[in-house]
Amino acid sequence: MFLAKFRLYNYKSFRDSGWLEFAPGINIIVGQNNSGKTALLEALTLNFKNVPHRSLRMLPNSDSRLDDESRVEVIVTLSKAEFIDFINKLPDHSFGILPHNHQKLQEFVGFFYEWLYSSKDINIQANQAGDSYIEDNDIQITDINTSIKLYHVTNNNRDSLLLTSHQTKIIYFELLEDNKLNIGNEITVEGDKKYIWITVFNKFKYRIYRFYAERPTRSVCASGSSRYLQSDASNLPEVINKLEERGNRKVFDKLNEYASKIFPEIQEFSVRNIKRKEKPSLFSSSIEILVWSKDAAENDREDLAIPLSACGTGIGQVLAILYVVITSQQPRTIIIDEPQSFLHPGAAKKLIEILKEFPQHQYFIATHSPMIIAAANPSTIVKLRYEEGESKAEVMNLDDIKEQRSLLTDLGVRLSDIFGMDNILWVEGETEENCFPMILEKLATTSSLRELQILRVRKVGDFQHKSTKATDNIFYIYDHLSSRISLFPDQMRFLFDRENKSNAEIAKLERERPNLFFLPRCMYENYLLNPRAITSIINDEYEGCKNLTPEEVEAAKVSEADVEQKIADNKSKKRYFDSKEFQDEKLKNSDWVDQTINAAKLLKDLFSELSENRIEFRKTRHSLKLTEWLLEHEPEQMIELAEFLQKVIEGNRVQD
Repeated sequence: MFLAKFRLYNYKSFRDSGWLEFAPGINIIVGQNNSGKTALLEALTLNFKNVPHRSLRMLPNSDSRLDDESRVEVIVTLSKAEFIDFINKLPDHSFGILPHNHQKLQEFVGFFYEWLYSSKDINIQANQAGDSYIEDNDIQITDINTSIKLYHVTNNNRDSLLLTSHQTKIIYFELLEDNKLNIGNEITVEGDKKYIWITVFNKFKYRIYRFYAERPTRSVCASGSSRYLQSDASNLPEVINKLEERGNRKVFDKLNEYASKIFPEIQEFSVRNIKRKEKPSLFSSSIEILVWSKDAAENDREDLAIPLSACGTGIGQVLAILYVVITSQQPRTIIIDEPQSFLHPGAAKKLIEILKEFPQHQYFIATHSPMIIAAANPSTIVKLRYEEGESKAEVMNLDDIKEQRSLLTDLGVRLSDIFGMDNILWVEGETEENCFPMILEKLATTSSLRELQILRVRKVGDFQHKSTKATDNIFYIYDHLSSRISLFPDQMRFLFDRENKSNAEIAKLERERPNLFFLPRCMYENYLLNPRAITSIINDEYEGCKNLTPEEVEAAKVSEADVEQKIADNKSKKRYFDSKEFQDEKLKNSDWVDQTINAAKLLKDLFSELSENRIEFRKTRHSLKLTEWLLEHEPEQMIELAEFLQKVIEGNRVQD
């Protein structure tokens, strides 16, 4: 269940936001100061007060009457699986209205289940004013492209019968003459009439949680049994204490693990009972959160642990956010206001990377930090601006580079400013920049990507200049650039192709520059010489050839045997070898050939010859497609490279 569309009227700086479309995942709200970010987040909670918009347009003169109703229109989307889960939890006396012609019962129930178990989602559209509750006439239900219509049952004289199954319960329903199925709005719960769609919508509202940028997190509270974190996080010690007590130690350990990744100087958290010297009767039993450094934890010294109240506010904020994200059994809508205001940039990036590991939640994050935007890889970006006395909102087109540049301009940053990462791995080119993150995300056994940004160097030839002084200057520029950002001065690596370098040359360069690494094989494309993958990509390219008829496409397609034979015929030719250590006897060693051959040159010829010059091998395009195919169908072929990349990221030199 997620918030799909939203429109805000007459609230604070907003006269009318227009319809804003959101998606599952991370949704970013950006804008300059006083553009309306906080007001929009308040409205997104669906729990806001009437604060009418004031502007010259709304109040042209001092005698003008102010519209005092702030309101929102929202569309919440839920899957049929979520709806089934909801009605399965209804009491057994939810009734169903049968058609007057009882012989149509079987057909009638069939229509219901056909709708219920289809993949189409349900949209609940609600109109809510500030300081008010949703009424029945404020709800509309739409199920696009189906014959379902939803209505409010008012005729109590119709025949009724309790219908249940082992899978679900049927609520109020009716089969119309044109075989359209109506699903009613009322349910009966413990003798009281309730409205099913209002109940579903209120469940969504209950799952919204907002974290305020300015909210202090209390480190002391009364001991209790609640597992629900209050909206102001005032009972954070209580819920963490229950988490530790209730036997689910894995969840508690996971909370500590994630917190330690964000704050490496912190080993763990704990909760202890305390005695109140002042006003001892205030709480019969009080508890507080302790923050343990590595020294305190390793030596089991509670006297060295620090109360959360003595730490920065960012630690308490992160602990509260992680608690909600990790422990929520149902998907939530989580709203975070300006995380960069209480977190160091590196810590903020780590938090965002952790949130991405819990995609069942929908996130709304207001920020002006380009680093957070880059780390989030957002589903949507809403840009706010304040002009002519009101806030204006627009959903940006993420595929439009002009809008992305406009975003950076509005934020007052340059593109280079987003490179504030904990680790940077500079690589050969665009192919490696796109493919290596995919390989690590799919195959890495550690959380390598959480603290890493992989970027291509501007011109790899600069690092291979004949002049040692020129090469030294290039390395100095990159070193200086990274150290100036000051977030990762010791965590930068370079990884390049071996190409025509001898083992002796590579050994010398690696000795001189500890942060310089070379691929074990000649180049990245050497890992992509897979006949099945190549066959699939070439044939896919034929499908897109508009100048060929379907018959010609089928006739032109290649077989895996064709590709295998072509590779076998070509890979022993000397023109595909750049290595200075090339020897004829080494051609007998297939592994040596596969690792040393100039695979990019070979792939270019393979594509051209097998397609009769119809398809040209483009390194950045087809290497990416080959990588995607291998990760999906034969990921074991990429494990060797994934393990090597992890060693490079960790700074471990691989010994031959």
